[in-house]
Amino acid sequence: MVKYLALVLSISILNASGSSPYISPGIQIGMSSKANLFLSAQITFGYVSYSGPPPYGVTVGVRTYRIRRTEWKRYGYVDFQVWPFVGGLGIGKMIDIKNNIQYTRFKAGVGIIGYATYDYCKDFGILKHNFGIIGTMPIYNILGGDYYPL
Repeated sequence: MVKYLALVLSISILNASGSSPYISPGIQIGMSSKANLFLSAQITFGYVSYSGPPPYGVTVGVRTYRIRRTEWKRYGYVDFQVWPFVGGLGIGKMIDIKNNIQYTRFKAGVGIIGYATYDYCKDFGILKHNFGIIGTMPIYNILGGDYYPL
Protein backbone atom coordinates (compact mmCIF):
# COMPACT_ATOMS: atom_id res chain seq x y z
CA MET A 1 0.00 0.00 0.00
CA VAL A 2 2.91 2.35 0.70
CA LYS A 3 4.01 2.00 -2.95
CA TYR A 4 0.55 3.00 -4.19
CA LEU A 5 0.34 5.97 -1.85
CA ALA A 6 3.79 7.13 -2.96
CA LEU A 7 2.65 6.89 -6.60
CA VAL A 8 -0.43 9.04 -5.96
CA LEU A 9 1.58 11.61 -4.00
CA SER A 10 4.22 11.90 -6.70
CA ILE A 11 1.54 12.36 -9.36
CA SER A 12 0.04 15.17 -7.31
CA ILE A 13 3.22 17.18 -7.78
CA LEU A 14 2.45 17.33 -11.51
CA ASN A 15 -0.72 19.41 -10.97
CA ALA A 16 -1.85 21.25 -14.10
CA SER A 17 -4.66 23.79 -14.44
CA GLY A 18 -7.98 22.26 -13.38
CA SER A 19 -6.50 19.14 -11.85
CA SER A 20 -6.29 17.61 -8.41
CA PRO A 21 -5.34 14.55 -6.41
CA TYR A 22 -8.29 13.19 -4.47
CA ILE A 23 -9.30 10.77 -1.75
CA SER A 24 -12.65 9.01 -1.92
CA PRO A 25 -13.92 6.79 0.90
CA GLY A 26 -16.78 4.45 0.06
CA ILE A 27 -19.24 1.98 1.60
CA GLN A 28 -20.79 -0.82 -0.46
CA ILE A 29 -23.53 -3.39 0.00
CA GLY A 30 -24.18 -6.16 -2.45
CA MET A 31 -24.84 -9.76 -3.27
CA SER A 32 -22.99 -12.53 -5.08
CA SER A 33 -24.69 -14.46 -7.87
CA LYS A 34 -25.25 -17.26 -5.30
CA ALA A 35 -27.16 -14.86 -2.96
CA ASN A 36 -24.30 -14.27 -0.50
CA LEU A 37 -24.67 -10.82 1.08
CA PHE A 38 -21.50 -8.72 1.31
CA LEU A 39 -20.43 -5.42 2.86
CA SER A 40 -17.35 -3.45 1.78
CA ALA A 41 -15.45 -0.41 3.02
CA GLN A 42 -12.82 1.16 0.79
CA ILE A 43 -10.71 4.23 0.11
CA THR A 44 -9.50 5.40 -3.28
CA PHE A 45 -6.44 7.57 -3.81
CA GLY A 46 -6.63 9.14 -7.24
CA TYR A 47 -6.10 11.99 -9.67
CA VAL A 48 -8.58 13.97 -11.76
CA SER A 49 -8.04 16.64 -14.41
CA TYR A 50 -10.13 18.69 -16.83
CA SER A 51 -7.60 18.43 -19.64
CA GLY A 52 -5.43 15.42 -18.77
CA PRO A 53 -6.09 11.71 -18.65
CA PRO A 54 -9.45 10.40 -17.40
CA PRO A 55 -9.83 10.17 -13.60
CA TYR A 56 -7.92 7.20 -12.19
CA GLY A 57 -7.06 5.83 -8.81
CA VAL A 58 -5.86 3.02 -6.60
CA THR A 59 -8.47 1.52 -4.30
CA VAL A 60 -7.79 -0.41 -1.09
CA GLY A 61 -10.66 -2.08 0.74
CA VAL A 62 -12.07 -4.82 2.93
CA ARG A 63 -15.08 -6.95 1.99
CA THR A 64 -16.97 -9.29 4.30
CA TYR A 65 -19.20 -12.03 2.83
CA ARG A 66 -21.98 -13.78 4.66
CA ILE A 67 -21.25 -17.43 3.93
CA ARG A 68 -23.84 -19.02 6.21
CA ARG A 69 -26.40 -17.61 8.60
CA THR A 70 -23.80 -17.05 11.35
CA GLU A 71 -20.53 -17.25 9.36
CA TRP A 72 -18.84 -14.24 7.75
CA LYS A 73 -15.58 -14.37 5.78
CA ARG A 74 -13.30 -11.34 5.29
CA TYR A 75 -11.23 -10.47 2.22
CA GLY A 76 -9.03 -7.52 1.37
CA TYR A 77 -8.73 -6.02 -2.09
CA VAL A 78 -6.63 -3.57 -4.03
CA ASP A 79 -7.24 -2.43 -7.58
CA PHE A 80 -6.42 0.20 -10.17
CA GLN A 81 -9.42 1.89 -11.78
CA VAL A 82 -10.20 4.40 -14.53
CA TRP A 83 -13.52 6.32 -14.70
CA PRO A 84 -13.56 8.34 -17.97
CA PHE A 85 -17.23 9.43 -17.80
CA VAL A 86 -20.02 8.10 -15.60
CA GLY A 87 -18.73 4.56 -16.01
CA GLY A 88 -15.45 2.89 -15.30
CA LEU A 89 -13.33 -0.24 -15.18
CA GLY A 90 -10.79 -1.67 -12.80
CA ILE A 91 -8.44 -4.60 -12.32
CA GLY A 92 -6.78 -5.83 -9.16
CA LYS A 93 -6.56 -8.53 -6.51
CA MET A 94 -9.00 -9.96 -3.97
CA ILE A 95 -7.02 -11.37 -1.05
CA ASP A 96 -8.15 -14.09 1.35
CA ILE A 97 -6.76 -12.50 4.52
CA LYS A 98 -6.81 -15.68 6.63
CA ASN A 99 -5.16 -17.99 4.07
CA ASN A 100 -3.20 -15.36 2.09
CA ILE A 101 -4.60 -16.52 -1.26
CA GLN A 102 -4.97 -13.96 -4.05
CA TYR A 103 -7.57 -13.91 -6.81
CA THR A 104 -7.57 -11.70 -9.92
CA ARG A 105 -10.45 -9.22 -9.76
CA PHE A 106 -12.12 -7.27 -12.58
CA LYS A 107 -14.68 -4.58 -11.84
CA ALA A 108 -17.04 -2.26 -13.69
CA GLY A 109 -19.45 0.39 -12.53
CA VAL A 110 -21.73 3.18 -13.59
CA GLY A 111 -22.64 6.32 -11.63
CA ILE A 112 -21.13 9.49 -10.18
CA ILE A 113 -21.25 9.80 -6.35
CA GLY A 114 -23.21 6.60 -5.83
CA TYR A 115 -23.03 3.89 -8.43
CA ALA A 116 -23.93 0.34 -9.36
CA THR A 117 -21.05 -2.14 -9.55
CA TYR A 118 -20.24 -5.57 -10.91
CA ASP A 119 -17.06 -7.44 -10.16
CA TYR A 120 -15.72 -10.79 -11.24
CA CYS A 121 -13.08 -12.70 -9.26
CA LYS A 122 -11.38 -15.44 -11.24
CA ASP A 123 -11.26 -18.86 -9.50
CA PHE A 124 -13.25 -17.54 -6.52
CA GLY A 125 -15.86 -20.33 -6.31
CA ILE A 126 -19.37 -19.30 -5.28
CA LEU A 127 -18.28 -15.68 -4.78
CA LYS A 128 -17.14 -15.25 -8.40
CA HIS A 129 -19.83 -12.78 -9.61
CA ASN A 130 -20.78 -9.83 -7.38
CA PHE A 131 -23.33 -7.04 -7.80
CA GLY A 132 -23.48 -4.01 -5.52
CA ILE A 133 -24.35 -0.42 -4.82
CA ILE A 134 -21.67 1.89 -3.45
CA GLY A 135 -21.75 5.40 -2.07
CA THR A 136 -18.57 7.47 -2.21
CA MET A 137 -17.45 10.88 -0.95
CA PRO A 138 -14.72 12.33 -3.21
CA ILE A 139 -12.55 14.94 -1.51
CA TYR A 140 -10.67 17.01 -4.09
CA ASN A 141 -7.72 19.40 -3.92
CA ILE A 142 -5.85 17.51 -1.25
CA LEU A 143 -2.20 18.59 -1.32
CA GLY A 144 -3.11 21.47 -3.64
CA GLY A 145 -4.85 21.56 -6.97
CA ASP A 146 -7.62 23.61 -8.52
CA TYR A 147 -10.23 21.10 -9.63
CA TYR A 148 -13.82 22.17 -8.85
CA PRO A 149 -16.37 19.67 -10.21
CA LEU A 150 -19.50 21.68 -9.40
